[in-house]
Amino acid sequence: MNDIKKITFFMEECRRMGTTVLGPDINESTFKFAVNKNKEIRFGIGALKGVGEGAVEAIVNERKENGKYESIFDATKRINLRSANKKAFESLALAGGFDSFEGIHRAQYFHSVDGSAPFIEKAIKYGANHQESENSAQASLFGGESEVSIPEPEIPACEEWGTMEKLSKEKDVVGIYLSGHPLDDFKFEINSFCNAKIKDLQSLEIASKKGEMRMAGIVTGVQHRMTKTGKPFGILDFEGYEDSHSFFIFGDDYVKFKGYLNTGWFLFMKGKSQKRAWGDDLEFKISSIELLSELRDKLAKSVTLKMEYDSVNEEMVDWLKELGKEKLGKCTLSIALVDRKNKNTVQLKSREIKVNLTNSFIEEVEKWPNIEFKVN
Repeated sequence: MNDIKKITFFMEECRRMGTTVLGPDINESTFKFAVNKNKEIRFGIGALKGVGEGAVEAIVNERKENGKYESIFDATKRINLRSANKKAFESLALAGGFDSFEGIHRAQYFHSVDGSAPFIEKAIKYGANHQESENSAQASLFGGESEVSIPEPEIPACEEWGTMEKLSKEKDVVGIYLSGHPLDDFKFEINSFCNAKIKDLQSLEIASKKGEMRMAGIVTGVQHRMTKTGKPFGILDFEGYEDSHSFFIFGDDYVKFKGYLNTGWFLFMKGKSQKRAWGDDLEFKISSIELLSELRDKLAKSVTLKMEYDSVNEEMVDWLKELGKEKLGKCTLSIALVDRKNKNTVQLKSREIKVNLTNSFIEEVEKWPNIEFKVN
């Protein structure tokens, strides 16, 4: 749990195997990673920053004794707040530990109205007052009704965090992206135009045999510096699904690529692992950088839908007709009919239909299990 690289490795392995790994949840997680009743792996609360073993024990023991927590107010009323402090509640909220509570999203926990305390602090204070009231009631013959006078704080209305902001805050307390990855929005570009991963740069010797490497990632850090002789250079921290790499960019390359050195930008990078200009050491030489968001329009010229000839039916033909009406764009459309038995393929290129490679178009195609999708 304390080794982020190992967690990342096993998360990727689970993804490859099709094994579901769910984020932390106040109603299901324990201290360590565990398997739930649906045979899915549930992230351990003990792996979150700011949540100690004492806090987890307080949460889990109360849940075992008195059942699941119904809301954030139910949680703050029941959990021992001397063991689970404000930091523990904040970490759980940021990591998605309260996502199972209906009618409230992560941003609302940290929203404050007119400069007042954030809602999560109000919820904790409400729980503390309730517990104090209950303790007073037990000590007094006439205190049984005291809890009625404590109203629940109003949940503030605010917009949900965007995907990037949500995942960034999640990573701050977990160390990795859990509920998704910033690159998920660019899966099409990665599958269609990339031939390498950032983790391939772990061995520049092996990478040198790959020739030109094309990879995608997000800029997680940038430094602009000066050499001892007064020449500017840059350091680009680049992260993919499985690993990250720091690129040192000097001279003309720094002048050429300086505009792309912005934290949070999604980039498509081409380059080669080759010998340095001096000595026998290897370096990764970047040849070009482009914005990942512009790649689809620049590189995609045609789309081929490959399918078994005997899988074509009336429903599919009707769908293709509708495709021609609704998805007018600039990419030419071809259909490859495959006869595996006789090892024949017939390529049919549409003269009229041109499509836009929007995410919705790709999602529509992926609904058909018998269709393979290829972009040229």
